[in-house]
Amino acid sequence: MEQTNINEQEKAKELQAKLPELEILNVPDEQEPPSLFTINDVEVVPKKTVSIIAAQKKSGKSNFAGLLMSSCASPEHQVLNGAIRSNNGQISILCVDTEQPLRDARRTYRRAMKTAGYSYDEQWNEHGITTLTLKDIKDEADKMQLIELAIIKYNPDLVIIDGIADLMDSINDETESKKLMAWMDEMANKYDCAILGMLHLNYNSGKIGGWAGTQANKKFTDCFTIKKDKKRGLFTVEHEGRGESAPDLSFTIFCPMGDKIGWWQPLDANTISDLTREDAEKQALSDLMSQANLPCKNAKLVAWVMKTKKFTSKSPADKLLKKCKEYGILDSRKEGRCSMWFKVTTPEPDAVEQDLPLSDD
Repeated sequence: MEQTNINEQEKAKELQAKLPELEILNVPDEQEPPSLFTINDVEVVPKKTVSIIAAQKKSGKSNFAGLLMSSCASPEHQVLNGAIRSNNGQISILCVDTEQPLRDARRTYRRAMKTAGYSYDEQWNEHGITTLTLKDIKDEADKMQLIELAIIKYNPDLVIIDGIADLMDSINDETESKKLMAWMDEMANKYDCAILGMLHLNYNSGKIGGWAGTQANKKFTDCFTIKKDKKRGLFTVEHEGRGESAPDLSFTIFCPMGDKIGWWQPLDANTISDLTREDAEKQALSDLMSQANLPCKNAKLVAWVMKTKKFTSKSPADKLLKKCKEYGILDSRKEGRCSMWFKVTTPEPDAVEQDLPLSDD
């Protein structure tokens, strides 16, 4: 009993000594930490803060994080026509993946490079992006320690953690959730970086699930909620900030025929209510074929498609042309021993049908 009283007295002395540090004095305010990005003309994700990306499973969290990487890897490149911009040139990013298979993670990073104007073979670590996988690390404390060690080693401006639920035994544990949010806040302030964590939305309520969601809602500076329209292949980012909220941002993944990775391109959700994935593909193929010198022989058009689309084999070019025929963009027929491709044109009313002239090729 006596020992308990002594401990309580010592604790009271410690708290009393701390009181002067807690006083709010009339001194100049500290300079606001710089924001790392501008989205639709609104500055977001300041240093020394914690922000959240939230979406239902497989609904675009990693894709949005990849867009942020694209804007940093090539600041002069107009990512989504300039809708997302890095405020400080090529900033340093540490991306820690705790849940995705390596193949899926690499596909996201390759797509980020392509969107930034590079090739799929570009090494992202040469553009300020360091990526780690902790998927096979089982202990949550080990994961958190590895993340801190990586922050110390790579000194990033932004740390993306995909997803923070894997740093806890249970997102429904109040104590664990509070400790995790406190740890993220400590990392951001201690190492002068921004922390951007990913969480899943509850399927029924559409809100961030568990106690982790409750704590995140209290602590975040910016929250980016991603919604996916599967029919149109459209992702929409809704932003909520402590100050001004950015207008919604919409994008899609465009994968030409033969390309399994693709890149992100902008779409306006308010003006494409009837757009389907097929509509988008048809328009892209039509735009591509408008550049071709038609009519021409099959071999020449295949070679042109391979060069233009940087295909390394003939097969994806053949598939692309087949798709053009299915969409009614091109037609083909035999002329002697050669297969010829023609643009499909809509005749004027009462026009006399006649054969298209052949080129010398």
